[in-house]
Amino acid sequence: MKRREAGSISMVVMTAMVVMTAMSLAGGLALAADGAPMTPELAAKREMVRKQEEQRITPEKRKAAAQALRAERLKVHKARKAAENPTTGSSDSK
Repeated sequence: MKRREAGSISMVVMTAMVVMTAMSLAGGLALAADGAPMTPELAAKREMVRKQEEQRITPEKRKAAAQALRAERLKVHKARKAAENPTTGSSDSK
């Protein structure tokens, strides 16, 4: 057998194994969804996932938070600059 033929045969066998595995998983998931009643553990896990999805931050919220943080940092920066360089005409040092 030539080396190329052996490689081709092994690729066909591996592809067939992957396809069979995918089909068995898909079939098993379809049967599991229809057959068994929901257990309390599964219900709790589903509720936890639902709550996590609700808490997920959208890109719009993330952008708004970044802009608010940027504005707050600018305000702090300006306040520090004003504290370092007082522009008032009074001199308190004696």
